[in-house]
Amino acid sequence: MNIRISLVIAAVLLAAVPPAQAAQNLSRHATVAPNAKVDVSNVAGRVDVTAWDRNEVELTAMLESDKDQLEFEASEQQVSIEVIKPHHDDRGSSDAVLTLKIPRGAKLSAETVSADVTVAGVKGEQRLNAVSGDVRTEAYDEPVTLETVSGDGTVVGTGGKAAVSISSISGLAEARGIRGGFDGEVVSGKLKAEIAAAEAISLDSVSGDIEARVELTPDSRVEMESVSGAIAFTIKPPVNAEFDVESFSGQIDSCFSAKARDRSRHGSGSELNFTQGSGGASVHIESMSGDIKVCDR
Repeated sequence: MNIRISLVIAAVLLAAVPPAQAAQNLSRHATVAPNAKVDVSNVAGRVDVTAWDRNEVELTAMLESDKDQLEFEASEQQVSIEVIKPHHDDRGSSDAVLTLKIPRGAKLSAETVSADVTVAGVKGEQRLNAVSGDVRTEAYDEPVTLETVSGDGTVVGTGGKAAVSISSISGLAEARGIRGGFDGEVVSGKLKAEIAAAEAISLDSVSGDIEARVELTPDSRVEMESVSGAIAFTIKPPVNAEFDVESFSGQIDSCFSAKARDRSRHGSGSELNFTQGSGGASVHIESMSGDIKVCDR
């Protein structure tokens, strides 16, 4: 092969390689109310939100593709942020990284696909949804709702009494240090919860395990249910509660003096009903095909 032919082949191959897309580095700013609503939507990449002591929204965005567009609409009461991809590249390989600063009291709503979300210091109400992405946030006094599909979700309490709700499909749902009401649900995942002095607690699993460590109050009401998964429930002593525990096709193990009894006269499975201490709190646990363990250590 002579040099001329080699050069022609090289030129053809080079022409077949698509040109590199230029990254976009963008910034946006808006003055807003202290409790303004901030909506964020991103497909592929990451969203990082930090609260600050300014009535301002500041956005720094890095879009890997020059074909993507950043939509930023702002008024005093609401800010909408969205990364828009070309119709033929809705789930393309290019990432968009959004770094956002918002007022501490702002209400935050975030929806992502193939993008992780981290939130720090936001004290307003939060609604966070991710598909194929992990979400991590903090709870103060306002409600927090977190939903993931094929991703993990984590909420860490900061001493406030926020009502927290977490649900996950094919992921880990985890809550730590929650003091308000808590509602957790997983499908083909795992639910882990550490709850202090919460009055209303609801934990549900379809094909996944539940691990819960709870400090009960005299008014606590606990409802736990699993279709196909084990339940491990640990209560911080002293324990003063009434227990109603049932398993259709699993074993019940208790660290307390009461022992489970066979329900053969009423059907298969076992049950455990007893009052520990002075009672007060109410605990109901039910499993279709999983073991249950109730303990204070």
